[in-house]
Amino acid sequence: MICPVIRSFLLLFAAVLPLAAESPAKMIAVETVQPVCPVFIREKFNPVLGFKITVTGSEGDAVLSGLEIGFGGTTRMADIAKFEVRPGTANPAAAPGEVIAEGSRAAERISLKAKHRMAPGEHWFWISAVLTEEASLDHRIDAGLFSATAGDKLEPQVVSPPGAQRIGYAVRLPGDDRSKSYRIPGLVRSKAGTLVAVYDIRYDHSGDLPANIDVGVSRSTDRGQSWEPMRVAIDMGDDPKHGHDGVGDPAILCDPKTGRLWLAALWSHGNRGWNGSGPGMTPEETGQLVLAHSDDDGKSWSKPVNLTAQMKDPAWRLFFNGPGAGIAMKDGTLVFAAQYRAADGKPWSTLISSKDGGSSWQVGSGVKSDTTEAQVAELADGGVMINCRDNRGGSRTVAVTRDLGKTWELHASDRKALREPVCMASLLEWKGALWFSNPDTSKGREMMTLKRSDDQGLSWPVEKQWLYDSRAGFGYSCLAPVDEEKVGVIYEGKGTMYFLRLGDEI
Repeated sequence: MICPVIRSFLLLFAAVLPLAAESPAKMIAVETVQPVCPVFIREKFNPVLGFKITVTGSEGDAVLSGLEIGFGGTTRMADIAKFEVRPGTANPAAAPGEVIAEGSRAAERISLKAKHRMAPGEHWFWISAVLTEEASLDHRIDAGLFSATAGDKLEPQVVSPPGAQRIGYAVRLPGDDRSKSYRIPGLVRSKAGTLVAVYDIRYDHSGDLPANIDVGVSRSTDRGQSWEPMRVAIDMGDDPKHGHDGVGDPAILCDPKTGRLWLAALWSHGNRGWNGSGPGMTPEETGQLVLAHSDDDGKSWSKPVNLTAQMKDPAWRLFFNGPGAGIAMKDGTLVFAAQYRAADGKPWSTLISSKDGGSSWQVGSGVKSDTTEAQVAELADGGVMINCRDNRGGSRTVAVTRDLGKTWELHASDRKALREPVCMASLLEWKGALWFSNPDTSKGREMMTLKRSDDQGLSWPVEKQWLYDSRAGFGYSCLAPVDEEKVGVIYEGKGTMYFLRLGDEI
């Protein structure tokens, strides 16, 4: 038997409960965000501006029926071929939903009809701009949200947060030339002024060697504004029995004396990638360092030469180049970063060098254990700085040699100045300064950032750092001069090769 007090409470609760259940869904807030997300020619989804709608209530849905958006702050409206609004998440790198509103004529203010149901909770949307092929890489795209209508009309406190998005070029997208993914970028400016990009063509998936991978090349003769159809520079075979003789992790350099381009890569004959290689020298035992060259500005490439016999200690499990770009020193010496797995499996960064224009090569000693993918730059005093991925995480290993890698001295910035999430990065000497690009985090691969040092890498001041893409991706990048005023960066999204031309702010 229920006591009278409990019975009265239950009756009161039952009377109140239906009132709460009958609260209709209602939009109560709209908020805009604008992370740094470049807008790419050829890309189908370019999140320029995001907005979050908050819906309360416990019954039914609120229906988003109208939006007022605009593209004020855009350099040239004609750069936009069409625009769309898509639902998504707080992460602009996540796959968006289907288009809920769209248009083909960008303007300062545009009214759009929509019909999108929103249950109680938070709902994210992204305004995306699809660009024309003629959109200039020196222009910017900006967007704003003036209001959203779902029964009531609400206006965000900020129509458009500060900052407009850069325009870039999607050099490679998943599905191009029947390849599911592209990874591991390298970039160089040739003697003729051509930008030559190299990368892995990962036909079947985004995974590393061993796999069906060739080295691809893309050329731009107009400072990155447009790119020619892809060429295959190195293809070591396609027999599935040997893992398609995959070849990848390319690095490229230009010899300014001759104009010859050199391309280094790792050949995996069967399971001879990072984990499958062992002691020995033959392709059946261990991965092979191969080197090809081009004497026509990257249009065609020689048959690759195998350097393994010159470079590798037979006890090492693997030896190959560091991906990205090599350098030509002022005295004509050619240098690529390199790496090896010692007999105990520990990785070491090093370099290889040639004093005779690439006819013969020598290998240096290891910099520090647990370092892998590295890049090099010549310092003002003629020393060579190596900047290494460090498997300990947190920050980069940095060292200097004055005898082409026979001996190394740790730099003052070693494991201090440049944070990293354990990832490849790019180092460039240009215009009397050092330039560095990587995911500027100690965890995750996001916040792609360009940094400048005017004191030979001793410091990298915050005021000389430029975030160029905040989204998470695969994180590899490579820098090269575009001309005397601007620097180019090719970097990975997720299976993509993106190019930006940076200059106004640096």
